[in-house]
Amino acid sequence: MTTVNVVDLRAHDDLDGLSEFELLDLYLRVRRLLQSRLSLGEGSESLEMFFSRMAEVVEKPTPQVPRTKISPREREVLHFLAQEKTNAEIAATLFISENTVKRHVSSILGKYEVVSRHGAVMAAIREGTLTVD
Repeated sequence: MTTVNVVDLRAHDDLDGLSEFELLDLYLRVRRLLQSRLSLGEGSESLEMFFSRMAEVVEKPTPQVPRTKISPREREVLHFLAQEKTNAEIAATLFISENTVKRHVSSILGKYEVVSRHGAVMAAIREGTLTVD
């Protein structure tokens, strides 16, 4: 049986290698730790503060820089994709041809590795490239 300390969890990406018994043991130890930390009475930290502090230790920080390199023109096209505009509407608004819009859309889909316009919009929102107003 492998013994895993709570602190050791920071070094592991997953717990697939543990048996059900080991996972239960770990759960019980974490639960006892939480109970002892959170039941100190007046002056103890709130549950929200405790989990916020724990998240800083355990969770990996999210990247602040978008990982997909979208050009300024592609960003404009993404904005119109989010508004569900057709290629013709985008072309008329940006004063470019529909074929150029198609190339931009194709490039965006490739960069986000998705197969639909909706998928590209959702990926851009998750990444922070596109914001929801």
